[in-house]
Amino acid sequence: MPFPTRLVAAISLFAFAATTISAQELSQNVVEKTRRACVEVIIKGQLRGGGAFVQDSRGKTYILTAAHLFHHPGDTCVIVTADDRSHFASLSAYDLGHDLALLEVEPVLSRYGAIRVASAIPLETKAVFNFGPALGRRQLVLPGSVAHAGIAYTDFSSSQDYLAHYFVSGINPAFSSGGPWINREGEIVGVQHGRLKGDEGAPSSGLSMVSPPAAIKALIERNAIAATPGIGGFLWEIRTADRTFFDKLPDRGDGLVVNPVFKDRPLDRAGIKPHDLILSCDGTPLQRLSQLLGKLREKPAGSSLRLEVLTPGSGGSREVILTTDAIETGWR
Repeated sequence: MPFPTRLVAAISLFAFAATTISAQELSQNVVEKTRRACVEVIIKGQLRGGGAFVQDSRGKTYILTAAHLFHHPGDTCVIVTADDRSHFASLSAYDLGHDLALLEVEPVLSRYGAIRVASAIPLETKAVFNFGPALGRRQLVLPGSVAHAGIAYTDFSSSQDYLAHYFVSGINPAFSSGGPWINREGEIVGVQHGRLKGDEGAPSSGLSMVSPPAAIKALIERNAIAATPGIGGFLWEIRTADRTFFDKLPDRGDGLVVNPVFKDRPLDRAGIKPHDLILSCDGTPLQRLSQLLGKLREKPAGSSLRLEVLTPGSGGSREVILTTDAIETGWR
């Protein structure tokens, strides 16, 4: 006897729901393998975050983690493996433009395995999972999903400049930094390095900032300190400016507000002051932060850009030449 139409529809809906739930889960094999390859990072006796074993194409083993865990590049550290053994490690290479660090470890530690790095950022809404000692609780598995697969830029206090990342929807508490985000296949799709702040009084917006796999692969293969082009200051889209500043502008068009400007860095050397407005770059009007920083990051450090700058109340704009520096050279 055939099933009633309503019953068939209910069964189909249940099967779809079960498939959807299953798609959010990791196999126990992936969890166990990933946990074995993850570590805690201890610097000067303090738990600072997590990391994971990775290998380059020649089979050399490193620890991948976040650069901001280190107070300065001369720090050595201890990594604690899944079996509670402690091992010394040292900073081998770093990329402040993506908040990434590579740690040198003894070859014998290859016995813990290594996690493969994915080829690309997952698509929006794809499930991803962070492994790290969140809240000091060993290797917790924290689920999330890709909120935006495009590259965004956020001001980074460690370099007094910008880092490039993508967004994952998922709250990551203290000590989760440096832990790998993996996909359902057990590949690293990023490294956790920060949480986007929420409104006043809210500790988090629910968005995590995650370094992209292409930058991870580049650091592992080169094992060299990066030279990320920097400007030495922070910029804000004009629509987000304080109302008192906004009202001082001659017209309320587009542009990027500069504040602050760091001494002896590119913005300062170009004569750009706090609260100046950058209207265009190489003749292209600016509306979004990514328009300027994306163009800047396409060129090597030491390249020059032609900016149109307006000082509110000056009566007119002026042209300046900004020559980028390498943000890694300022990390002491």
